[in-house]
Amino acid sequence: MEEPVDGVDPGAELPRWLADDPAGIPAYALARAGAAVNALFSRQLATVGLRPHTFVVLVHLARARTLTSAELARRLQLTPQSMSTLLHGLVDAGWVERPGPVRRGQRSEVHLTEAGHRALLAAGPVLAELGRPAVLGLTEAEAATLHGLLERVLAAVQPPPGVGRDGGPQPNPGAADTTG
Repeated sequence: MEEPVDGVDPGAELPRWLADDPAGIPAYALARAGAAVNALFSRQLATVGLRPHTFVVLVHLARARTLTSAELARRLQLTPQSMSTLLHGLVDAGWVERPGPVRRGQRSEVHLTEAGHRALLAAGPVLAELGRPAVLGLTEAEAATLHGLLERVLAAVQPPPGVGRDGGPQPNPGAADTTG
């Protein structure tokens, strides 16, 4: 008997979850919907020159006025290296300010500039449009129910503050962890 080219026996029975269609698995459906909404969010923000991570950084800085690079990285669940790269682009765009080169272990405070504030405000109409339930094919009541359900899902799957993704303790965000 000849072995199949791709290593899969075409006569093998499919696992039940696959035969029944994985779209029936809530987490799978949520992941697909999340990807589609994220793509929509990205396209709409792009109309005002923003990207999702850029937008989130500007939101955090507008609300807190000053944050360190390390604090931003934790809030966005990015590595310090990824946050540094993102901040370089925001500095180059004139949307944030941060001090010149800092050594490892030094605080690197990041501030929103007036241009960054204007860029963030430009996203207002985009967010208003995306906030309409009809954009997601929902009624007001359905959108309210969905919002409540999504908050429950987040509470169930997102680790509480101070707990790492692996369930262990997260490093203390004290003075020793303020690089960036």
